[in-house]
Amino acid sequence: MIGCGPSGRDLSDASWLQLQQDMQNERAEVGRQRDQLDADRREWDERERSEPVLAAAISSAALLFACVLPLLLLAGLLFQEQAPDSSDAACNELLDQMADLTEANEQQRITRQQLNSPEKLTHQES
Repeated sequence: MIGCGPSGRDLSDASWLQLQQDMQNERAEVGRQRDQLDADRREWDERERSEPVLAAAISSAALLFACVLPLLLLAGLLFQEQAPDSSDAACNELLDQMADLTEANEQQRITRQQLNSPEKLTHQES
């Protein structure tokens, strides 16, 4: 025997059918693997299309946040509502009292001036 295996003439019908069935099973397996490979290729293509868009959206949002953050901090500092502290209230009260005293002193000065004026004295004597 010179060949690698039995020739077609030496095979029985049962072994011939078994070989054909094995070939069909292998073809089915190759077809299933080809379908799986094609499904994987489609999945990777979809990822390649969607992931760059998502990455660009995330980086744009981060850049926008980084640019707006200093403006928000400045706005918070500028428009911060300040509660009046006790020193401001004390200064305002002191200024009000000084204004009242100044007004009272001015009234007393005017009254004294009117009492001491010669016109008033002459007018009272008559």
